[in-house]
Amino acid sequence: MILIPFILVVYLFLKLYMINLRFFIGWIMSAIVMYAAFYTWHGILSTDFYRIQYPKGIFMVFAAVAYLVISFVLFKVYELKFWKKITHNIFAKGLFSGILLGFLLFAIVTVLGVGFSQGHSLKILCIDLVWQLIEQTLGGMIVALAHLFIFVPEFEEEYIKPNKGKFGG
Repeated sequence: MILIPFILVVYLFLKLYMINLRFFIGWIMSAIVMYAAFYTWHGILSTDFYRIQYPKGIFMVFAAVAYLVISFVLFKVYELKFWKKITHNIFAKGLFSGILLGFLLFAIVTVLGVGFSQGHSLKILCIDLVWQLIEQTLGGMIVALAHLFIFVPEFEEEYIKPNKGKFGG
């Protein structure tokens, strides 16, 4: 039941666009991993789901859509040319992308949730921040794995440099 939004979005993207396999697998797999981490934290380890006032199924569908969007943004952040100035290590790019997006999401959710949260201490905010960073970093690592294991020739051409050494032409 929970996977229906994922399957629907996957079908629509495949039907409407011929997207590269690296993007597709990295996007969907990171969304699933981050969604599972979200569910583990908010549904199992904390009591957040008990405070929801409307049907949990509706909330879970909204969360699935939100994680598809977050994963899409994470993939695009990972592929920013900015990271080439910092590192060429794909896992470092995944780590930095996850930390950056995790912090931004935490800041946005904290600011928007000020009117809705009741009595959250600084300790709880710090724990939530750390978990958000872990969650998005997991997604960033999945995107890095997609870049490691899925070869896309047209994207790899930019990394291939001609040999201009002693024997190069």
